[in-house]
Formats: sequence, structure tokens, C-alpha cells
Amino acid sequence: MDAFRLVLTVVVMVGVVVAILLFERRRARAIERDTRDMAQGRETSDGEEDAR
Repeated sequence: MDAFRLVLTVVVMVGVVVAILLFERRRARAIERDTRDMAQGRETSDGEEDAR
């Protein structure tokens, strides 16, 4: 049963890493697009400034 737990742990960890990387890539593209728009004097893509 220990080998099963090890394999399951590794699979879950790989899944979490892949999910984080996919999310961060999408977020980085949005940030890059927004900063490019701001540099060109346009509003952000959602039509308002960041409210955070």
C-alpha cells in the first residue's frame, strides 16, 4: 500500500503544479496585455481601472 500512496502523492503534486503553471501563464498574458494597453494610452481591456 505504501507504493500506491507514493504514486498517488506524486500524481496529485504533478496535477497541482500543472494547474498553477496554466493559471499563471494566463494571468501573465493578461498583465502583459494590460500594461501594453496602458503604455499606449488606452484603458484596460475590461473598461475600467484595476479596482483592487
